[in-house]
Amino acid sequence: MGDFFIVMGCGILGLMAHGATTRPWLEWTLRFIIVLTFIGEGLIAAGALVDSGPNPWQSGVSIGTAVATGICLVFYGRKIYSAVFSFLDNIFSGAAAIALYKKLSVQDVFTKIHVFLPNSIPHMVALFIYITTFATLLGAVDPDSLLGGGADGIKMPSLPLPVPVPIDTLFSYNGLGLVMLSFCGVGIFVKRDFKTVLDRLGWKKPSGKQVAIGLGLVVFSFAYDYLWSLYTHNTGQDMATKLAVYNSGTFSVVGGADKSLILALATAIFAGVGEETLIRGALQPVFGIFPAALLHGILHAQFSHAPILIIQVALWSCVMGLVRKYTNTTTTIIGHAGFNFLTTFLFSFNP
Repeated sequence: MGDFFIVMGCGILGLMAHGATTRPWLEWTLRFIIVLTFIGEGLIAAGALVDSGPNPWQSGVSIGTAVATGICLVFYGRKIYSAVFSFLDNIFSGAAAIALYKKLSVQDVFTKIHVFLPNSIPHMVALFIYITTFATLLGAVDPDSLLGGGADGIKMPSLPLPVPVPIDTLFSYNGLGLVMLSFCGVGIFVKRDFKTVLDRLGWKKPSGKQVAIGLGLVVFSFAYDYLWSLYTHNTGQDMATKLAVYNSGTFSVVGGADKSLILALATAIFAGVGEETLIRGALQPVFGIFPAALLHGILHAQFSHAPILIIQVALWSCVMGLVRKYTNTTTTIIGHAGFNFLTTFLFSFNP
């Protein structure tokens, strides 16, 4: 139920942000909300500066959150964010490498601002939500157990989904909530009509070549997962056993192939479509490939006691972001949903 209200609240803020482009009172309401949040974060940060308490990591995150939110409030602060995000995107998108290859002016590439507009109210609100979400999840990460050696192990998410799916679960993070949040975040029926929203989110009919690329991403994901496991499973932290317990607990169903197929489809649709629509469709055009991929990694909060797996997801997400940059979100949905479908079916049918 908590995820449901968080997703709904962020969606409302997104719609308000687009409404604020023509209604000044909405802009000031949003600024007031951000200022109140900043004051609260500042008080927590002040307390952390006086006494870091038993968890210096969380205290450090609190201080960083207050600073990041404070910079977000100021126009010239947002210009700094814009410059940093654009710089990173030029690197991760390959734009700088292409400029070098074609013997173009690299300076022109890096000085061009193409992500995160500092004078945009929707972008300011998106950054505020990004900072708050990222910091909240980052504070839960245990940096002392990078490879999953903490006492708590790997946390189980709220899966498998109950059938029939309750309405609050359907529109939570584990359901279609991220799709709804993405639609609200780009201003559906406030700034854009339904067709324009689909275009903004990169939901386009894929060509045959793009379908092939999407299927190639499935193969790449299996290869990447295997290569990563060669490192993590030999760290001495018993990672293989912990992941086996996680997978058997998360994707266990009773009912044979039929129930396994239903669970696999639900995971493919909810996680694959939802995460790609939010991360690649809504956020990447605003923040760029790398910041969006970082958020994608930290959203896998079940791995907070094995941060190496969060890093694994974030790096994989950078590749998906690069594909999205030069194709569309539909292509990455094919790859992400296809990988989720196959792995979930295999884990649930043969745990």
